[in-house]
Amino acid sequence: MSKFWVIFKREYAQVVKKKSFIVGIILTPAIMAGFVLLPTLLIGKKATSAEKLAVVDRSEQGIGRQFEESLKRYKLEASGEPYYIVEQVFELPAADTVRFVAVEDSLRQVITDKELKYFLVLKPDAQLSDTNLYLVTNSDNFLSINRFEGRLSDILASIRLEESNVNLGVDSVLSLTRQVDLKIRDAKGESLPFLTKYMSALVFILVMFAMILGYGQMVMRSVIEEKNSRVMEVLVSSVTPFQLMLGKIIGLGAATFTQVAVWVLLGAGIYSMKGALNIDAAVDRIIFNPLIIVFFALFLTTGYLLYSTVFALLGSIVNSEKEAQNFIFPISMSLMFPVIIAMYIVQEPNSTLSIALSLVPFFAPTMMTMRLVFVAPTLTTYSVLSGIAAQAVLGFVIVVLTIVGMIWLTGKIFRVGILMYGKRPTLPEIVKWVKY
Repeated sequence: MSKFWVIFKREYAQVVKKKSFIVGIILTPAIMAGFVLLPTLLIGKKATSAEKLAVVDRSEQGIGRQFEESLKRYKLEASGEPYYIVEQVFELPAADTVRFVAVEDSLRQVITDKELKYFLVLKPDAQLSDTNLYLVTNSDNFLSINRFEGRLSDILASIRLEESNVNLGVDSVLSLTRQVDLKIRDAKGESLPFLTKYMSALVFILVMFAMILGYGQMVMRSVIEEKNSRVMEVLVSSVTPFQLMLGKIIGLGAATFTQVAVWVLLGAGIYSMKGALNIDAAVDRIIFNPLIIVFFALFLTTGYLLYSTVFALLGSIVNSEKEAQNFIFPISMSLMFPVIIAMYIVQEPNSTLSIALSLVPFFAPTMMTMRLVFVAPTLTTYSVLSGIAAQAVLGFVIVVLTIVGMIWLTGKIFRVGILMYGKRPTLPEIVKWVKY
């Protein structure tokens, strides 16, 4: 046991004494905060200058002028000036195709030169089909596009109502048929923006991905270097291969745990001052949610142990880092799998498929974390016997049991593989090593 501790302390010291370790402790939470807060701040950023546009109206019904008038309701919050400036409304006869082509071509160039942001084209019978109108722009400003759609919908609906001779005032019909702006609230009666939850989940997963993959590859690289330099032969003359493997994995795992422990202490400090820091309520409900924080730390640590055994196994059977790269991609993909199917998971975090995938040992660390970010902040009570808390506990137990199995399997392969040089062993040979 004393020999194990020697290896443990050596591997641990090699990491924590590096300046990069100290920098990572401080820089990683700062980057996490930036990724969570920055998108929210940018989305909420208010425009300070007007957006310019033009209208090409071939409808011969004055739709362009009505559209120009309808945009006057939008003002810049900072100055109260118009949000949109319609530079010109080109009212062209429906039959004058030559002039229309010339005007459209010139406006496309103006868009390219960034002198205009949009121009709207209204063809004849625009009220009859959505294919008879379109917007030209190099911008994907959802706010403005939604506003344009709303105003055009009202104008064209008015024309359709007038043409249908409905025995009601146009304004009355529009009021009766207006679209519903559905506000979303969770079980707590509060609204947690989707973007905040999504970015938070991605940040947690990316931190896991970087730390598990980074430290895991350090284990693999250490094994490969010592194997190729024949240092391994000297080491196994003093310690058992199992002690050597476990010392490397646990030593680097302790460095991971040290980082997490420091982050928890930093988080506790920030939590004690959150009133003075004026942290956004939505962010507060995620980064200070006890269920998320506890299981993030647990899955980060166990995820490291699980994948590090795989990397130790990989390092023992290959002869160079270049050779190992062929195997790293599938390992990385299993960690990033939740991001690949994120659009389904975030919409149905409690579906049977989402629950089943989050209980698969190699998916559980990142998959369960993503589900926790979307489900935990909405809960009014927690129970370890039911719901997401019980599923997270079950996932954690499954990962721990898998770690035990992987350590046993890796230990069997490791004790033979570290002394094998030259040709990479085949699968049947590896199976024989396990049986020894």
